[in-house]
Amino acid sequence: MKIHYLAGKAKTPQMTLGGGLIRYRPIMAVRISGPGGSYFLDGLLDTGSDETIFPEWVAAMIGVDLSLGADQEVHLAGRGKPIRCRYLSATILITDGKQETIEWEAVVGFVAVPLRCPLLGQAGFLEFFDVAFQGANHEAELIPNKSFSGRRF
Repeated sequence: MKIHYLAGKAKTPQMTLGGGLIRYRPIMAVRISGPGGSYFLDGLLDTGSDETIFPEWVAAMIGVDLSLGADQEVHLAGRGKPIRCRYLSATILITDGKQETIEWEAVVGFVAVPLRCPLLGQAGFLEFFDVAFQGANHEAELIPNKSFSGRRF
């Protein structure tokens, strides 16, 4: 499955972009489902994130009771102190919108801090794919690997 990066516009010219304003990020639509429903939102393919993490308000949208989750502290980049994260099982679905849809069950974390978008990290997401990031083409290719036990349709 190929995912095209999302183009974001900077407010001022960026030196690292040769004075350009457009920065491409590997952001893709993801659907998370729980016992009370489903919710679509954009998530960041993040190879630097150990976990797949959503903001707590998403748990309420999908009917997940966070009081039933395992509790653990995590460190997020840019935050000095560890934060509390609750882990529960959810169903994740991604699609290229044309040819392929992929769905699986995963344990994901929920945090009470604002996130620009969910972090689609190693555990719960990237562990199930071989991913080729193609910077020049502004796209990523995700291929389910031998760890993937979900379904493709």
